[in-house]
Amino acid sequence: MKMKNYYLLFCLFSIITTSYGQKNIPWKVSSPEEQGMNSLTFIDGISRFKQANTNIHSLLVIRNNHIVLDACFYPFQKDYVHDIASVTKSITSVLIGLAIDNGFIKSEDEQMLKYFPEYSVKNDKLKNIRIKDLLNMASGLQCSWDDKEKELEQMQENSDWVEFMLTLPFSSEPGKKFSYCSGNYYLLAEILQRTTKMKCHEFAKKYLFDLLQFRKTYWEENSKGVNHGWGDLYIHPYDLAKIGCLILNDGKWNEKQIISSEWLKKINPLYYIHGTESYGYGWWLDSGNPDEIQALGRGGQRLFILKEKNIVIVATGGGFDAGDIDDLVLDAIKLFTKNETHSAELKNLIKAIQSPDTKRINGNGFSSSILNKAFHLQKNDLEWNTIRFEKRNKEYYLVLNFNDGSKEEHPIGMHNQYKISNEHVFGLPIAIKSFWNNSKLFVDYNELCGINFYKFTFSFYENSVDVDFKDLTNKRSELLKGIVIK
Repeated sequence: MKMKNYYLLFCLFSIITTSYGQKNIPWKVSSPEEQGMNSLTFIDGISRFKQANTNIHSLLVIRNNHIVLDACFYPFQKDYVHDIASVTKSITSVLIGLAIDNGFIKSEDEQMLKYFPEYSVKNDKLKNIRIKDLLNMASGLQCSWDDKEKELEQMQENSDWVEFMLTLPFSSEPGKKFSYCSGNYYLLAEILQRTTKMKCHEFAKKYLFDLLQFRKTYWEENSKGVNHGWGDLYIHPYDLAKIGCLILNDGKWNEKQIISSEWLKKINPLYYIHGTESYGYGWWLDSGNPDEIQALGRGGQRLFILKEKNIVIVATGGGFDAGDIDDLVLDAIKLFTKNETHSAELKNLIKAIQSPDTKRINGNGFSSSILNKAFHLQKNDLEWNTIRFEKRNKEYYLVLNFNDGSKEEHPIGMHNQYKISNEHVFGLPIAIKSFWNNSKLFVDYNELCGINFYKFTFSFYENSVDVDFKDLTNKRSELLKGIVIK
């Protein structure tokens, strides 16, 4: 190997280990070419993301136990965890497998109702739902991804989430038909907590995360202290890649069997959805390409496992389409040319996308008639009650009061330059930037560790504000009205 390649690998390794810690990275670092991949393909893909202002946060590609691509897109940074959304379901499935391996649950063939003896059964069909029906989204309950998963929202508004699920009508016989239903995975979380006498998060740490040397993790829970088995798990992209490698290596990690290969063999295209798209035991599969296993989450969260190619891919972001990331990686293999390398160019591009954009948009500032006024907003999905803009020294702040009484205060990056601060749930970073144009304030609110990316246009009047709100993750928009509180 030429000296410049040694230097390149050293630089890449230094960048990766500086923020994460060497002991947490079990992979070697390699140029794409050394693993039979074309750096130019990655350069083209990353450039397209940037040109389209795609809100991708990170992209990690591991092949043959080597990191060949590790890209973070500013303002996301390498030491951040990330909400993996419904990728959580696939990990919950792994936890059910571990609970069976360790004797907490006898079998996934057991009846669901066995674990909810305090509830009276009003529909005998409930007796036919097995644990594996919940895993396969085949409970038969009238619950689907139609109408933006309205049943999930209704469940969360109910005082008893189990009771809500058990009183849903049936749309099909248990075990017969796939119907996407996050509530199934809440029932699995309840079963895990009831059988292990631990919260799902505690069980995951003891039997999975700690064994794989995960860094700090977060997992939202309800008022009963039950983790959201369907989503809202925050882990580092490297740690999500470890889950992928665990699947790739039939449940082994550092030659130790963490989860039985028998459980992982159950991941098969059991329920067909569209064309060759299939689902099985919490994972997305393609019956036309059984080599590939996927975990999918809203907003662009992805874990791809390509067994034949010995590849694991992790993508995170807020409101971007990650559906063809695997094609980008496969193209890098197809277009590989021996004795040709562009890894130095790729390294420079990765360094560039980790840096702030220096382009400024100049415009007006806040007038004194806008500052320090509290605007009470009409009811909204963000749960924002009031907003206020303040100037502190030379910086402007957005002050948010939520319906639950909590509060956040965020510096606003002016001239379209991000300022990073922290949200109030776990204290994780968010980034806000803004600029003025034609007396309107345009604001980007980017949940760096979350999946949501919001764009706001504020139009101010003497005693009110109009807020044109766009949610790029959920592809929806709304016009909110705010009235000054006297």
